[in-house]
Amino acid sequence: MSYYGVTATNEGLRSARTGRPVASVLARHLERLPQGAKVTILIHGYQYHPDTKSDDPHRLLFAFKPAVSCWKIRSWSNGLGFTRRADANGLCIGFAWPATGSIAKSYLTTGKSPFHGIYVKATDFGRQLAELLDMILTLDPERKVDLVAHSLGARVALSSLPHLDRHPERIILLGGAEFDSEARRFLGGKPEDRTAHVYSFTARSNDIYDAAFGMFAPRSAPTAMPIGSGGVVDHPNWLNIQIDRAQVSDWINAQGIPLRPVHRHFCHWSFYTRHGAFGIYRAILDRKPGWDLEDLRRVPGLTEQDPRWSRVRTAFRPRILRRFWGATDGSFPEIA
Repeated sequence: MSYYGVTATNEGLRSARTGRPVASVLARHLERLPQGAKVTILIHGYQYHPDTKSDDPHRLLFAFKPAVSCWKIRSWSNGLGFTRRADANGLCIGFAWPATGSIAKSYLTTGKSPFHGIYVKATDFGRQLAELLDMILTLDPERKVDLVAHSLGARVALSSLPHLDRHPERIILLGGAEFDSEARRFLGGKPEDRTAHVYSFTARSNDIYDAAFGMFAPRSAPTAMPIGSGGVVDHPNWLNIQIDRAQVSDWINAQGIPLRPVHRHFCHWSFYTRHGAFGIYRAILDRKPGWDLEDLRRVPGLTEQDPRWSRVRTAFRPRILRRFWGATDGSFPEIA
Protein backbone atom coordinates (compact mmCIF):
# COMPACT_ATOMS: atom_id res chain seq x y z
CA MET A 1 0.00 0.00 0.00
CA SER A 2 1.31 3.47 -0.84
CA TYR A 3 0.03 4.97 2.43
CA TYR A 4 1.86 4.65 5.73
CA GLY A 5 0.45 6.22 8.87
CA VAL A 6 2.84 7.57 11.50
CA THR A 7 1.70 8.89 14.87
CA ALA A 8 3.71 11.30 16.99
CA THR A 9 3.19 10.89 20.73
CA ASN A 10 4.73 12.35 23.86
CA GLU A 11 6.84 9.17 23.99
CA GLY A 12 7.95 9.38 20.34
CA LEU A 13 7.01 8.03 16.92
CA ARG A 14 5.05 4.84 16.30
CA SER A 15 3.31 3.16 13.38
CA ALA A 16 -0.34 4.18 13.43
CA ARG A 17 -1.92 0.83 12.59
CA THR A 18 0.26 -1.55 14.60
CA GLY A 19 2.03 0.62 17.15
CA ARG A 20 5.36 -0.85 16.03
CA PRO A 21 8.62 1.16 15.81
CA VAL A 22 8.74 3.27 12.68
CA ALA A 23 12.21 2.55 11.29
CA SER A 24 11.75 -1.09 10.25
CA VAL A 25 8.28 -0.58 8.75
CA LEU A 26 9.43 2.53 6.92
CA ALA A 27 12.40 0.66 5.46
CA ARG A 28 10.08 -1.94 3.92
CA HIS A 29 7.88 0.74 2.37
CA LEU A 30 10.90 2.49 0.85
CA GLU A 31 12.33 -0.76 -0.51
CA ARG A 32 9.14 -1.33 -2.52
CA LEU A 33 9.19 2.12 -4.11
CA PRO A 34 10.39 2.40 -7.72
CA GLN A 35 13.40 4.57 -8.35
CA GLY A 36 12.39 8.19 -8.77
CA ALA A 37 9.07 7.84 -6.93
CA LYS A 38 8.57 10.60 -4.38
CA VAL A 39 7.65 10.58 -0.69
CA THR A 40 5.07 13.11 0.48
CA ILE A 41 4.33 13.69 4.16
CA LEU A 42 0.92 15.07 5.11
CA ILE A 43 0.50 17.16 8.28
CA HIS A 44 -2.91 18.15 9.62
CA GLY A 45 -3.79 21.18 11.73
CA TYR A 46 -5.79 21.98 14.85
CA GLN A 47 -8.67 19.82 16.17
CA TYR A 48 -7.32 16.40 15.15
CA HIS A 49 -5.98 13.72 17.49
CA PRO A 50 -4.77 10.24 16.46
CA ASP A 51 -5.91 8.64 19.74
CA THR A 52 -9.53 9.77 19.38
CA LYS A 53 -11.51 7.79 16.83
CA SER A 54 -13.76 10.69 15.83
CA ASP A 55 -10.77 13.02 15.35
CA ASP A 56 -8.20 10.58 13.93
CA PRO A 57 -6.68 12.05 10.73
CA HIS A 58 -5.62 8.56 9.59
CA ARG A 59 -9.35 7.72 9.33
CA LEU A 60 -10.37 11.12 7.97
CA LEU A 61 -8.12 13.47 5.98
CA PHE A 62 -5.37 10.95 5.21
CA ALA A 63 -7.59 7.95 4.38
CA PHE A 64 -8.23 6.89 0.78
CA LYS A 65 -11.89 6.67 1.79
CA PRO A 66 -12.64 8.91 4.81
CA ALA A 67 -14.65 7.18 7.54
CA VAL A 68 -16.96 10.19 7.89
CA SER A 69 -18.84 12.10 5.22
CA CYS A 70 -18.44 15.81 5.97
CA TRP A 71 -18.06 18.90 3.78
CA LYS A 72 -14.84 19.80 5.61
CA ILE A 73 -13.18 16.44 4.95
CA ARG A 74 -11.56 15.33 1.70
CA SER A 75 -9.09 12.53 1.08
CA TRP A 76 -5.69 14.18 0.76
CA SER A 77 -4.04 10.95 -0.40
CA ASN A 78 -6.56 10.53 -3.24
CA GLY A 79 -6.46 14.22 -4.10
CA LEU A 80 -2.69 14.16 -4.46
CA GLY A 81 -2.83 11.16 -6.80
CA PHE A 82 -1.62 8.35 -4.56
CA THR A 83 -2.96 4.81 -4.94
CA ARG A 84 -3.25 1.79 -2.67
CA ARG A 85 -0.22 0.07 -4.19
CA ALA A 86 3.45 1.01 -4.27
CA ASP A 87 4.05 2.47 -7.71
CA ALA A 88 5.50 5.45 -9.52
CA ASN A 89 3.09 7.79 -7.72
CA GLY A 90 5.21 7.29 -4.62
CA LEU A 91 4.65 6.86 -0.91
CA CYS A 92 2.21 8.98 1.06
CA ILE A 93 2.95 9.28 4.79
CA GLY A 94 0.32 10.69 7.12
CA PHE A 95 1.94 12.39 10.12
CA ALA A 96 -0.62 12.60 12.94
CA TRP A 97 -0.02 14.54 16.15
CA PRO A 98 -2.24 15.43 19.15
CA ALA A 99 -3.83 18.80 18.32
CA THR A 100 -6.98 18.94 20.45
CA GLY A 101 -7.64 20.23 23.94
CA SER A 102 -10.38 20.95 26.46
CA ILE A 103 -11.46 24.60 26.51
CA ALA A 104 -12.67 24.44 30.12
CA LYS A 105 -9.60 22.59 31.41
CA SER A 106 -7.21 24.86 29.57
CA TYR A 107 -8.71 28.09 30.91
CA LEU A 108 -9.02 26.67 34.43
CA THR A 109 -5.42 25.45 34.59
CA THR A 110 -3.55 28.03 32.47
CA GLY A 111 -5.94 30.91 31.94
CA LYS A 112 -5.37 30.55 28.21
CA SER A 113 -7.13 28.90 25.29
CA PRO A 114 -6.20 25.31 24.37
CA PHE A 115 -4.95 26.62 21.03
CA HIS A 116 -2.24 28.58 22.88
CA GLY A 117 -0.83 25.45 24.47
CA ILE A 118 -1.08 23.34 21.32
CA TYR A 119 0.71 26.05 19.32
CA VAL A 120 3.57 26.04 21.82
CA LYS A 121 3.70 22.23 21.90
CA ALA A 122 3.71 21.98 18.09
CA THR A 123 7.48 22.52 17.94
CA ASP A 124 7.99 19.32 19.96
CA PHE A 125 6.22 17.43 17.20
CA GLY A 126 8.28 19.37 14.68
CA ARG A 127 11.33 17.66 16.20
CA GLN A 128 9.65 14.28 15.75
CA LEU A 129 8.87 15.17 12.14
CA ALA A 130 12.57 15.97 11.71
CA GLU A 131 13.36 12.55 13.14
CA LEU A 132 11.07 10.93 10.56
CA LEU A 133 12.61 12.96 7.72
CA ASP A 134 16.09 12.03 8.86
CA MET A 135 15.10 8.33 8.88
CA ILE A 136 13.84 8.55 5.30
CA LEU A 137 16.91 10.35 3.99
CA THR A 138 19.26 7.99 5.84
CA LEU A 139 17.51 4.87 4.52
CA ASP A 140 17.12 6.29 1.00
CA PRO A 141 19.42 9.31 0.45
CA GLU A 142 18.38 9.88 -3.18
CA ARG A 143 14.64 9.97 -2.48
CA LYS A 144 12.73 13.24 -3.04
CA VAL A 145 10.73 14.16 0.06
CA ASP A 146 8.07 16.89 0.26
CA LEU A 147 5.65 18.15 2.92
CA VAL A 148 2.02 19.28 2.67
CA ALA A 149 0.63 21.01 5.78
CA HIS A 150 -2.65 22.73 6.61
CA SER A 151 -3.23 25.40 9.24
CA LEU A 152 -1.26 24.72 12.47
CA GLY A 153 0.49 21.86 10.68
CA ALA A 154 2.57 24.63 9.09
CA ARG A 155 4.25 25.26 12.45
CA VAL A 156 5.04 21.56 12.80
CA ALA A 157 6.49 21.49 9.29
CA LEU A 158 8.56 24.66 9.58
CA SER A 159 9.83 23.94 13.10
CA SER A 160 11.33 20.65 11.88
CA LEU A 161 13.79 22.48 9.61
CA PRO A 162 16.38 23.70 12.18
CA HIS A 163 16.88 20.07 13.29
CA LEU A 164 17.77 18.83 9.80
CA ASP A 165 21.06 18.79 7.93
CA ARG A 166 19.08 18.34 4.71
CA HIS A 167 15.68 19.92 4.20
CA PRO A 168 12.77 18.37 2.33
CA GLU A 169 12.71 19.71 -1.23
CA ARG A 170 9.26 21.33 -1.32
CA ILE A 171 6.85 22.41 1.40
CA ILE A 172 3.26 23.34 0.55
CA LEU A 173 1.48 25.32 3.26
CA LEU A 174 -2.31 25.65 3.08
CA GLY A 175 -3.59 28.54 5.17
CA GLY A 176 -0.53 28.26 7.37
CA ALA A 177 -1.10 29.19 11.02
CA GLU A 178 2.26 30.67 11.88
CA PHE A 179 3.85 34.08 12.35
CA ASP A 180 6.25 35.56 9.82
CA SER A 181 8.94 36.10 12.47
CA GLU A 182 8.86 32.40 13.41
CA ALA A 183 8.92 31.31 9.77
CA ARG A 184 12.03 33.44 9.15
CA ARG A 185 13.69 31.96 12.23
CA PHE A 186 12.97 28.38 11.18
CA LEU A 187 14.28 28.98 7.65
CA GLY A 188 17.45 30.75 8.73
CA GLY A 189 20.94 29.34 9.00
CA LYS A 190 21.09 27.22 5.84
CA PRO A 191 22.48 28.15 2.41
CA GLU A 192 19.78 28.92 -0.16
CA ASP A 193 20.56 25.78 -2.18
CA ARG A 194 20.03 23.61 0.92
CA THR A 195 16.79 25.24 2.07
CA ALA A 196 13.34 23.92 1.23
CA HIS A 197 11.22 25.70 -1.37
CA VAL A 198 8.09 26.89 0.42
CA TYR A 199 4.82 27.47 -1.45
CA SER A 200 2.55 29.30 0.99
CA PHE A 201 -1.08 29.40 -0.18
CA THR A 202 -3.15 32.18 1.36
CA ALA A 203 -6.79 33.25 0.89
CA ARG A 204 -8.87 36.27 1.75
CA SER A 205 -11.62 33.82 2.68
CA ASN A 206 -9.25 32.80 5.50
CA ASP A 207 -8.88 36.33 6.95
CA ILE A 208 -11.17 35.68 9.92
CA TYR A 209 -9.20 32.54 10.83
CA ASP A 210 -5.89 34.38 10.43
CA ALA A 211 -7.21 37.05 12.80
CA ALA A 212 -8.29 34.43 15.34
CA PHE A 213 -4.86 32.82 15.11
CA GLY A 214 -3.23 36.19 15.83
CA MET A 215 -5.46 36.61 18.91
CA PHE A 216 -4.91 33.19 20.52
CA ALA A 217 -1.34 32.25 19.56
CA PRO A 218 1.53 33.83 21.52
CA ARG A 219 3.49 36.29 19.38
CA SER A 220 7.25 35.98 19.33
CA ALA A 221 7.53 39.71 18.54
CA PRO A 222 5.11 42.66 18.86
CA THR A 223 5.22 43.28 15.10
CA ALA A 224 4.77 39.62 14.12
CA MET A 225 2.02 38.97 11.58
CA PRO A 226 0.32 35.72 10.52
CA ILE A 227 1.85 34.51 7.25
CA GLY A 228 -1.60 34.38 5.66
CA SER A 229 -2.62 37.97 6.37
CA GLY A 230 0.22 40.19 5.27
CA GLY A 231 3.17 38.70 7.11
CA VAL A 232 6.37 39.04 5.11
CA VAL A 233 8.81 36.14 5.02
CA ASP A 234 11.67 37.77 3.17
CA HIS A 235 13.44 34.66 1.91
CA PRO A 236 14.36 33.74 -1.68
CA ASN A 237 12.87 30.25 -1.23
CA TRP A 238 9.46 31.46 -0.02
CA LEU A 239 6.50 32.26 -2.28
CA ASN A 240 3.01 33.48 -1.30
CA ILE A 241 0.11 32.62 -3.62
CA GLN A 242 -3.42 33.87 -2.88
CA ILE A 243 -5.50 30.99 -4.17
CA ASP A 244 -8.83 32.88 -4.20
CA ARG A 245 -7.52 35.88 -6.15
CA ALA A 246 -9.31 36.19 -9.51
CA GLN A 247 -6.13 36.65 -11.54
CA VAL A 248 -4.54 33.60 -9.89
CA SER A 249 -7.60 31.45 -10.51
CA ASP A 250 -7.69 32.53 -14.16
CA TRP A 251 -4.03 31.62 -14.65
CA ILE A 252 -4.46 28.22 -12.98
CA ASN A 253 -7.44 27.43 -15.21
CA ALA A 254 -5.37 28.45 -18.23
CA GLN A 255 -2.83 25.76 -17.23
CA GLY A 256 -5.52 23.10 -17.66
CA ILE A 257 -6.44 22.78 -13.97
CA PRO A 258 -10.21 23.30 -13.57
CA LEU A 259 -10.28 25.38 -10.39
CA ARG A 260 -13.87 26.21 -9.53
CA PRO A 261 -14.89 29.41 -7.71
CA VAL A 262 -15.15 29.52 -3.92
CA HIS A 263 -18.79 29.75 -2.86
CA ARG A 264 -18.17 30.49 0.83
CA HIS A 265 -17.02 33.99 1.74
CA PHE A 266 -15.24 32.66 4.84
CA CYS A 267 -13.70 29.20 4.89
CA HIS A 268 -10.59 27.70 6.44
CA TRP A 269 -10.92 24.41 4.55
CA SER A 270 -11.36 25.56 0.94
CA PHE A 271 -7.61 25.09 0.43
CA TYR A 272 -8.40 21.41 -0.08
CA THR A 273 -12.21 21.19 -0.39
CA ARG A 274 -12.33 23.53 -3.40
CA HIS A 275 -12.73 21.56 -6.62
CA GLY A 276 -9.45 21.59 -8.52
CA ALA A 277 -7.24 22.72 -5.63
CA PHE A 278 -5.41 19.41 -5.40
CA GLY A 279 -4.49 19.75 -9.07
CA ILE A 280 -2.34 22.77 -8.15
CA TYR A 281 -0.48 20.91 -5.43
CA ARG A 282 0.03 17.87 -7.66
CA ALA A 283 1.59 20.08 -10.34
CA ILE A 284 4.08 21.36 -7.77
CA LEU A 285 4.85 17.96 -6.24
CA ASP A 286 5.14 16.27 -9.65
CA ARG A 287 7.69 18.92 -10.75
CA LYS A 288 5.65 19.85 -13.80
CA PRO A 289 7.35 22.43 -16.05
CA GLY A 290 6.45 25.99 -15.12
CA TRP A 291 5.72 25.30 -11.45
CA ASP A 292 9.12 25.99 -9.89
CA LEU A 293 9.39 29.01 -7.59
CA GLU A 294 11.23 31.11 -10.14
CA ASP A 295 8.77 30.20 -12.92
CA LEU A 296 5.82 31.24 -10.78
CA ARG A 297 7.47 34.50 -9.74
CA ARG A 298 7.65 35.48 -13.40
CA VAL A 299 3.88 35.09 -13.91
CA PRO A 300 2.33 38.61 -13.90
CA GLY A 301 0.16 39.17 -10.83
CA LEU A 302 0.54 35.67 -9.43
CA THR A 303 2.34 36.72 -6.26
CA GLU A 304 0.20 39.80 -5.55
CA GLN A 305 -2.27 39.78 -2.66
CA ASP A 306 -5.71 41.41 -2.47
CA PRO A 307 -6.23 43.78 0.49
CA ARG A 308 -6.93 42.07 3.76
CA TRP A 309 -10.66 41.82 4.62
CA SER A 310 -11.66 42.45 1.00
CA ARG A 311 -13.86 39.33 1.18
CA VAL A 312 -15.68 40.76 4.19
CA ARG A 313 -16.58 43.90 2.24
CA THR A 314 -17.76 41.78 -0.68
CA ALA A 315 -19.84 39.54 1.60
CA PHE A 316 -21.76 42.27 3.39
CA ARG A 317 -22.01 45.06 0.82
CA PRO A 318 -24.89 43.58 -1.26
CA ARG A 319 -26.95 42.95 1.89
CA ILE A 320 -26.46 46.56 3.02
CA LEU A 321 -27.34 47.86 -0.43
CA ARG A 322 -30.57 45.91 -0.59
CA ARG A 323 -31.62 47.01 2.87
CA PHE A 324 -30.88 50.72 2.62
CA TRP A 325 -30.95 51.59 -1.08
CA GLY A 326 -32.68 48.72 -2.78
CA ALA A 327 -29.67 48.37 -5.10
CA THR A 328 -28.98 44.95 -6.56
CA ASP A 329 -26.16 45.65 -9.03
CA GLY A 330 -23.39 45.68 -6.41
CA SER A 331 -22.64 49.41 -6.70
CA PHE A 332 -23.21 52.17 -4.17
CA PRO A 333 -25.36 55.10 -5.35
CA GLU A 334 -23.69 58.47 -5.62
CA ILE A 335 -24.30 60.70 -2.62
CA ALA A 336 -24.16 64.44 -3.21
